[in-house]
This record gives sequence, C-alpha cells and structure tokens, in this order.
Amino acid sequence: MLKSNMDVKKLKITVIGCGWLGLPLCERLIADGHKVVTTTTTPEKKEQLSKKLDIHLFDVISQVPDQNLLACDVIIYTIPPLGLGEIERFFHAVDPDSKIIFISSTSVYGKSSGAINEDSELTPQTKNGKYLKASESYLRSHFKNLTIVRPGGLYGESRHPVYFLQGKTDLTTGQELLHLVHLDDCIEAIDKIIENQSWSEDFNLVNDLRISKEDYYTDEARKLGLTPPSYIHTPQENPTNISNEKSKKLLSMQYKNQQKLN
Repeated sequence: MLKSNMDVKKLKITVIGCGWLGLPLCERLIADGHKVVTTTTTPEKKEQLSKKLDIHLFDVISQVPDQNLLACDVIIYTIPPLGLGEIERFFHAVDPDSKIIFISSTSVYGKSSGAINEDSELTPQTKNGKYLKASESYLRSHFKNLTIVRPGGLYGESRHPVYFLQGKTDLTTGQELLHLVHLDDCIEAIDKIIENQSWSEDFNLVNDLRISKEDYYTDEARKLGLTPPSYIHTPQENPTNISNEKSKKLLSMQYKNQQKLN
C-alpha cells in the first residue's frame, strides 16, 4: 500500500556520494521535507557543506558503512562505477529489506543493439558498462526493493559532453543516436520514484532527441564557439535506440530536450 504524501515527506534518506548529481539531489530532497544524510571522501568538502548538510566522511572503496548511514528509509547510491568487490562490501552491510535506488547507466545496453527498453538484454562493451551490469545483477539478487535508474549522458548548466569532445578527431561514434538527459530531469525522476513508491523497477532516463551524435555535437560546438569534433563515417546498421516510455508512463516525466540548431 502506498504511503500518503505526508508520510513520504518525512522519510530519512541517505545519499551515498555528494558529487555533481548527489549534491543537487540532496538539496531537492531537503526542500521536499526529507531528512537527508550524505557522504564525501574529501575533508574540505565536508567542511564547506557541513553548515547546510548532514555530511559524513566516507569512502566506499576503503570503508564499511556504519549505522549512522544505514539507519534510514531509503538509500540512494550515486557513486561512479566500481568493481563488484566494492559493491558487495558496501551492500553486505545493508538490510535486505531496505529500499534502494541505484544509479546505473544506459551503457549497460551496449552499442548496435537496436530498439531498447528496460527489459532488453544487457550487452555492455565498455569496462564501466560491464561493472554496472555485474553490480545490477548482484543487487537484484539480494534486494527486493531495488530500483535501478539508468541515465543517458548527463548534462546541465556549463557541464555538457561537447566540452569534452571539442576538437577531437577521428571519432567513430558519429552515426550513433543521441541519448542525453538533463541533470534536472534525473533529479526529478529520483524524486518521483520516492514519492510514488516505485520500488522493484528499472527506469531509462533519456530525453526525446534522437539524432546522430555527429549532427548534434557539431552544431552544439559551433553554437558555443568551440572547435567541432570530427568523425570518421562509420556506418551503424542497427544503432541503439533507447526508449524512455516507461519513465513517461509511470513517473509522468516530461524531458528537457536541448534542440539541435537548424
């Protein structure tokens, strides 16, 4: 049975990782009325944020979480991909009945996979994608209230993949389809998962814009006054095309689409 909105607003939530996604996520959850605990590996960041956040020094790679972190209603894990050993060590301390949101990535699907939804086979080719697939499998086998969030490429404000790609040459990904998601949309989706009690689900988070990466990043670079990346024209017979329909239906997501220039 779903909790009332009043009950949901009183949750204690632990956000593991106070980085580019974790920090604004904490701020959104606090604004919603939740009590939030978060973590950082940097003493300077803890000192900087301690006046507005309940922030703990904690390193997933070298430490086991204590009850100050785990005594909560929801755990949101936002750390970038790690090996299965680190994932197992952290989550071994977590109660199997816990409600968990695990931030994965659309990289678990791999390339040249055609039409994709949340039930599609995971065939990652990158190291991080393989780490995330192993992590997802482990977590799914141990936690019944696990919800996996798979964002595409995150962007927002001054952070955008085009800044990393500017001036690069001989790229072979130009004919792949674009799968981006704004930081605000990712935070909105996590907030709605908690509000709607959408547990034991997987969600792809990607906006609606489906054009080639070459087309998009060339125009974005020019718009920002950057040197456009250049691509080797490598045909894509069956480019990966990831659906966001489930998130629209169950979470009522309305995505921000950063449109290509005409």
